[in-house]
Amino acid sequence: MSQQAPKDMAAERVAAEFDIEALAHHWHGGRNNYIIMQKAFSLIKSDPELVVQPPRNFVELTKDESREFTMGQIHRLVKLLQDPVIRSQGPEFGEAIFQALVNYSESFSMRIGVHRALFRNVLLMLGSDKQRDEWLDAVDNYRIFGCFAMTELGHSSALRDIETTATYDPNMDEFIINSPTITATKWWIGMAGKTATHTMVIAQTYIGGKHVGHNWFIVQLRDRSTGELMPNVIAGDIGHKVGRSGLDNGWIQFHHTRIPRTQMLNRWVDLDRQGNYTPAPSPVVMYATLIPERVMLVLNSMLMVSHAVTIATRYGVVRRQGNQNQQIMDYLSHYGKFAPAISFVYMVRSAANTLDEQFKILTAGGNMDPEVYMYHMGDMHAISACMKGLTGWYGSDILETCRRACGGHAYSAYNNIGQIIDDWGVLTTGGGDNVVMLQQTAKILLHLLTQKLEFDVYPTLKFKSSTHYFIRAKEYLAIPQWHVTDVTTCLDDLSLIEEALHAILVKRLNTIREELKAGATHNDLLLDSVRAAEMHAAAFLYSDAVGKYSKADSSVDPGVAKIMRRLTGLWGLHSLHTYSDQGFKEGFLTPQQVKQVEKFYLATTKGLRKQLIGLTDAWGYPDFVLKAPIGKYDGDIYEPYFETLLMSKNSIGVPSYHGKYIKPLTDTE
Repeated sequence: MSQQAPKDMAAERVAAEFDIEALAHHWHGGRNNYIIMQKAFSLIKSDPELVVQPPRNFVELTKDESREFTMGQIHRLVKLLQDPVIRSQGPEFGEAIFQALVNYSESFSMRIGVHRALFRNVLLMLGSDKQRDEWLDAVDNYRIFGCFAMTELGHSSALRDIETTATYDPNMDEFIINSPTITATKWWIGMAGKTATHTMVIAQTYIGGKHVGHNWFIVQLRDRSTGELMPNVIAGDIGHKVGRSGLDNGWIQFHHTRIPRTQMLNRWVDLDRQGNYTPAPSPVVMYATLIPERVMLVLNSMLMVSHAVTIATRYGVVRRQGNQNQQIMDYLSHYGKFAPAISFVYMVRSAANTLDEQFKILTAGGNMDPEVYMYHMGDMHAISACMKGLTGWYGSDILETCRRACGGHAYSAYNNIGQIIDDWGVLTTGGGDNVVMLQQTAKILLHLLTQKLEFDVYPTLKFKSSTHYFIRAKEYLAIPQWHVTDVTTCLDDLSLIEEALHAILVKRLNTIREELKAGATHNDLLLDSVRAAEMHAAAFLYSDAVGKYSKADSSVDPGVAKIMRRLTGLWGLHSLHTYSDQGFKEGFLTPQQVKQVEKFYLATTKGLRKQLIGLTDAWGYPDFVLKAPIGKYDGDIYEPYFETLLMSKNSIGVPSYHGKYIKPLTDTE
């Protein structure tokens, strides 16, 4: 079988109906980006400070070893980024090295992500130009390490209930940061355990004896030279976690810790020396900092899912079983689940790129009209929250599918899928529980729909909003049912499914809205609201891809454009199939249409069966990044798997406890 496996893998690549390398270039944003990324992978592969080298194995590191190794990766990365030889190759190469390490280690990704994507983005979003000038260079050159102190022991991320206080002392021109109770302890704070020198703290703010809402403050935690905690600050490591052992999540307590007034972030608020406070144009501006965390988690989920899917797909084409000894990927139970999972990864990557461009509007320098900023932030909050919910839940399903599809081999830590699942858990809770995220999105959707239906008001934005379809809300409500009688035509005209998804959403949201007006509570309709918000995220993924791939684009390789349209169509069918109950409840979809959708959806997954290896190859993950012998690129999986086990510590030989526990029982003659 081991001789057949590489042949099977090679045959899969020959069967691809598109140029795999061209798709890889598209995935990476261009040929040059792809080449640079592969060069970065080659650079880190043999560096013992960046990648665990055989015979050691990544999964066998202890908690303390993981913490130290991950910090060593960060140290080595910074030194590489400062190396004249690396710098001479342009900033793109330095960023590629960073992304290669993000792919290799989830602990590295989140540990440095706390600094780069949370601490830094709070400074960009809420700091004044003067504060950016003062702090940004030290942040970007790692002269300080920042963390993000939002969640608390007793309140998680329920910001209205946080207890940490910031009280202004006009005599000293300082704020006093305090944790008045044990439940006010900042909790689960990444990098706070051992590393961070500074933190962004959100606190209930009091000025002149009056509560003025929430504000963000820069507080120093540790001496940059000695690593010792600053006076009146106590912090420690959370300890063992289910996953991401290399990240030093920690806790922080402030005991009347004093900081200068100028360390209150004041892009949108202000406080002068005399204690005159100017509030933000809206209190919700202080919550905009949650958006980059959610976008980061969405991107992180896409990477993790794509790793697991690559491993399981490769195993699925080299493992044979059944009366005719066929590839297990030929069974509907396999390709019927992996085809939509692969489509999902492509859709999330595309939409995440769109969100990244939109987020740049929020973090642009200079002053933006407060009203325009609020509209942007509201839409970004809504879509990032529900995207986190959808990717967290559907991603969990995909990972479990991958585990089951690999049988017992996925239970081995040496094949990485189990480790990915362990590392995954934080994505459904960190940055906000998925139910809460979807509930928040639903409330925004209901508000915007009410504004449109009752007052014909819809905000003007600088980018296409995720709720742009509300402009046609009255038109959708007037449509009794879907006009499509032959679902197979939907892949020729991708807008047909897009309109169906939007019509169903408007109808469902309007039904919820009417029930609320009739006296139902939000809690009564919580499950309906969450389901609608999740569907909104799925529809956003589809609309984003339709906008990019439904029309001819001379800049895209024709074969790539064709396969991307097929993947887009599959995601549309998957979404319509998954949420057909919503359309059926509204009478928009008939039983016959629901049956048609399911039949054509499954037929579409079958049509993509022979494209799955090529589609996963295009992601460009080297074997050392996947860390799974059963997912090797060449298909020769069994000998490397066995060799990996033999290299593990104490794989063969008499155990140290033999004389103490085994011999007394067996050596009795």
